Amino acid sequence: MHKDSDSFICCLLVLKLKPEETCETCGGGSVNNETKLPEVLVSCRDCGRSGHPTCFELSPNMVTSSKKFGWQCFECKSCTVCGKADNDDKLLFCDDCDRGFHCYCLTPALDAPPKGDWSCKPCKTKFSKKADKSAVKC
Repeated sequence: MHKDSDSFICCLLVLKLKPEETCETCGGGSVNNETKLPEVLVSCRDCGRSGHPTCFELSPNMVTSSKKFGWQCFECKSCTVCGKADNDDKLLFCDDCDRGFHCYCLTPALDAPPKGDWSCKPCKTKFSKKADKSAVKC
């Protein structure tokens, strides 16, 4: 029985990761049904939820980063450093890559989420013309 339950769990994990083939917002596939333009879907690396970057309002930087790091939908978002999704009131989202970071997992740690836009250090370096030396290291 233990062997079968392991197979069942393994099978569920494989099914969970299969990306959806249509956008959950507009219902389109390789063509965005709202813009009528071809657009590649992004898919959550954890649950497989898919959508067009324009439908999910993802910036070009977020799309670029999703190819390197994978993308997580809002429901699956977790901290890039510790991997946990708890304490969501302390979970920051980078405005460039959309990855999550707990305030207390950053180096140096932050007491509270900053007001306004925030970018993690790799994104400050990659996407800013002039990297801000005050960026927090991830």
